[in-house]
Formats: sequence, structure tokens, C-alpha cells
Amino acid sequence: MTLVLYSRPGCHLCDDARVVIERVGTSYEEVDITTDDALHAAYLERIPVVVLDGVELFEYFVEEDALRGHLDRVNRSMTPGDRVLSQPTPGDSTSPSDGQLVVGERLSLGVAARLSRYLQVLTQAKKMGKETISSRELSDYTHVNSTQIRRDFSGFGKFGKRGVGYNVDALVSQIRKILRTSGQHNIALFGAGHLGQAIASSDIFADHGFRLVAIFDTDKRKVGQMVGATMVRHNSELRSIVEEEDIVVGVLAVPTAAAQQIADELVQAGVKIIFNYAEALLEVPPDVTVHTSSPAVDLLYALYFYLT
Repeated sequence: MTLVLYSRPGCHLCDDARVVIERVGTSYEEVDITTDDALHAAYLERIPVVVLDGVELFEYFVEEDALRGHLDRVNRSMTPGDRVLSQPTPGDSTSPSDGQLVVGERLSLGVAARLSRYLQVLTQAKKMGKETISSRELSDYTHVNSTQIRRDFSGFGKFGKRGVGYNVDALVSQIRKILRTSGQHNIALFGAGHLGQAIASSDIFADHGFRLVAIFDTDKRKVGQMVGATMVRHNSELRSIVEEEDIVVGVLAVPTAAAQQIADELVQAGVKIIFNYAEALLEVPPDVTVHTSSPAVDLLYALYFYLT
């Protein structure tokens, strides 16, 4: 069991979170997000964030009773062989051999975030016809230190050759295996307006193994229309379609006022991952993951690197 507190210096809420965790009396790891570009981007406006075995439990404030409850449930379900893979160091005797993956292990959130960024760049490089890529090039595109990139990859095997770089096809395949995204995953899109249509017509999800199988809207003028190869359905069909199509991700491209209700319905239908383009701060159970994408935040992140 691994409990991680993501924080930064000078954060008063982080100080409060630390006091609560220490009062609970459990061991934990504290990670300064300012030391890692990927973590800084992920948590810049959300810290403190508390993560238990890869699942986000709290942001901004830590509820002591709720934390005790989560820890008790995990402790009861653990077996002696249960452990969490954070990040193997080069030469560690527990590190996999060349190209070999540890099946069933979990990545730390920082490693998973960086690997996802690498995969995004590599996928685009592959579409542009690049056969090899160096750690320096990856660093330029991701703003992750090249030493960190080599360290991340060395923990899972020797994927590159000195002076040659990494084979793009091979590295894409390996990272997808590590992230367990080699197969197809069905997603549903909510909102058939301008943003929803732009998302539906993009290859961004398909490039990473996600298949758009359903589009929903409440506007009767849009229901029944085709967006690409997918027909727009009414939100009232959500439950049946989620079950029928085995949907694992809900993508929200809806007005802020409508986002929470749709999130509630997705949770009730059993969906555990919500990708939120709305500005709403969604309230969901601890076992549901919400990722909010904001162009303004992305611009702030880009501006930070420009100014520094």
C-alpha cells in the first residue's frame, strides 16, 4: 500500500494535509510537484492531492475520517504479496530485464503521467514518418528532463541504442503494454455541439486505442443526426448504451451546468473514468477518476515555460 501526498513549498493547504495524514498515523511519501514538469502540469491548480495506490482520494482538503476509512478497507483487502511499483532505478535487481514487463504491477502516478506524455509525442512522430527519436527530442517536446526520460525507460528494459535513439514503433508498442492500453476501449461522448463534433471528428482518441461508440445530447434537433459514422442519441439512453457497448470512459463536452448531472448518471451506470471538458468541478466517489481539460490552464502552463 502506497500513500502519496503531492504538494509544493509555501502551500498552506499542503501543510494542513500533512498534519491530517500524520495524525492518522500512516506512512506516506511526499512529492514536491515543482521538481517534475509532468506533475507540475497535472497538479498545478489542485494541490494538495492525496493518492492511495494510484487512486486520487482528495484534493485541496483531506478529510481525516474518510482517509481512515480508505486505509482500513485497503488493509483488509491486502495480501502479503501485494505491493506497488513506484519507479525501478537503473541496475536495481528487481528491475525487469530487457523489454520484460512486470504483469499486474502498478505505476506511480508520476511515472504514468510521464509515459502518457511520451506516448502522445511518439504517436505523432510515428504519423509523421519518424523511425527513431532521441531522449533529447522527447525532452524538447515534453519538457521532461532527458535524464529523467532515460531513467523512466531503463526501469522497464533497454529500449534505445546510444547514438541511434529509440525505435518509435517499438517504443509505442512497449509503452502501450506498460500502460495497459494495447487493446480497444470504448468511450461515449456527451455533447454534439461544436466542441463535441470537433472531438468526434478527430483521430486523437483512435490513435491511442479508444473507440467512440456513442454520442449523446439532450437537444432533440441533434438526436438522430450522424456525426461522422456515429448517430447522436438522447441522454435518456445512457444506462442501456453504457452496458450494451461496455463503455469505460465518458467524455463531457457539455455546458458547465449540465456536467454534474451527467457525471452522476455515468457513475450510477458503472463508468469509472470521466474526461471533463466543462469548467465544472465534479463531485464523484473516490473510485471514479476525473480528468479536467482546460485550454486556459494549458496556456498558463505554456506561458510558465516561456517566462522561465
